[in-house]
Amino acid sequence: MIEHIIFDCDGVLIDTEMVAAEVVVEWLHTEKVDITVEQFIREHTGKTFTAIINQLKEQQQLPGHLDTHSTMLELETLVRNNMRPIKGVSEMLEQIALPKSVVSNSNIDYVEEALEKFSITHHFTDTVFSAEMVAKAKPSPMVYELALKSLNKEKDRVIAIEDSYTGVQSAIGAGIPTIGFLGGSHILDGHGERLKSLGVIGLAGDHQELTNILSEL
Repeated sequence: MIEHIIFDCDGVLIDTEMVAAEVVVEWLHTEKVDITVEQFIREHTGKTFTAIINQLKEQQQLPGHLDTHSTMLELETLVRNNMRPIKGVSEMLEQIALPKSVVSNSNIDYVEEALEKFSITHHFTDTVFSAEMVAKAKPSPMVYELALKSLNKEKDRVIAIEDSYTGVQSAIGAGIPTIGFLGGSHILDGHGERLKSLGVIGLAGDHQELTNILSEL
């Protein structure tokens, strides 16, 4: 029996993945990096800005002397100013009575600000977990393992909701049954099949469909 639901934030609760893609791609173009929004979504959705910047530095697409931290803060601010909820998220959270947590690659202050901005904080009281709390961000399972330990839950009593390849890898890597969410504006054709290949137990096209799936668990 499922006792707890863990939600990713960006792309599941908050529709920021497309915003993030557009913001970062525009900035990368100023740095002479040739990448499209679609390429960015396919290659980087779910990763931290720090990981993306460092990867591009290692690939010599960005200069090694670039200040990763200050750039990450600049990009994060731009995304915060343009965040919006995913349609139907409030209704879904109200209808699902099980206790809920958030596990995100984003910084905890960003997640808490997003939850507060859209008046859904009360669904996740004291159960927000961020990759900054562990040594390695998603796709490492560390942040999910931290959540399981902190919540004192067995992995088969929990279900995760993730939209990205990176996030699904993290949740499944921790042994948690995972539903792939396809309701964000950033989802491209074929994404559901990619998530299926990782072993998700189901796919939800929007929050109403997710509500129906969770209600049957």
